[in-house]
Amino acid sequence: MPPKPKYTKEEIVNAAYELTREKGIDAVVAREVGKRLNTSSSPIFTVWNSMEELREEVRRLAKQKFQAYMADIFDYSPSFKEFGMRWVGFAAEEPNLYRLLFLSQGNEHSPYIRFKQEFEIIINPLVEEIMKTFGLSQVDAEELLNHMIIFANGIAAFVITDKDSFSKETVSHDLSQVCIGIVITDKLRDGTMDMSTAKALVESSVGGVTPQKKHNTL
Repeated sequence: MPPKPKYTKEEIVNAAYELTREKGIDAVVAREVGKRLNTSSSPIFTVWNSMEELREEVRRLAKQKFQAYMADIFDYSPSFKEFGMRWVGFAAEEPNLYRLLFLSQGNEHSPYIRFKQEFEIIINPLVEEIMKTFGLSQVDAEELLNHMIIFANGIAAFVITDKDSFSKETVSHDLSQVCIGIVITDKLRDGTMDMSTAKALVESSVGGVTPQKKHNTL
């Protein structure tokens, strides 16, 4: 008869998750997880088949944390701007979870492709909002969101190494500039915007568009 597990799966994965938050996923090895539980590494393998299986469960919890962090972005307008701000904010608050989700080695896909694959419930409404806000096709709206994520991912990488490298105001300004620049390029290219309108749009976004909480109309 196999020995009764000293610790539950939940206790072990929570220890590994907190270890990841503090030191990164590379710290999740049997000895370190055991030390976190004040035991040896042996009890881990009474409930987990491998460390890779345990790390994958940690990644699932990190994904849930990110989803919870983004949960109410659609209570703000524009939601896609709130999304961009929180993307960087998550990296600042949870750098090691951000690394695990979006900066892991061996993943050949761009941040946007990875995000689209794993967070479809978030990305589809954002694309629809961008299409409606700027009168863009789905292809152009996805391209805009792609550029926003690439840009936000770049800022996030700086913020992870130096939390004070970008202020919230700077992030807001820069995301607005990227967004408006792409919209203007698309509309000038297809002839749906003249230069005077483009100039007015640029001037209106110089300070960065701050997302506002929507009023409950019920």
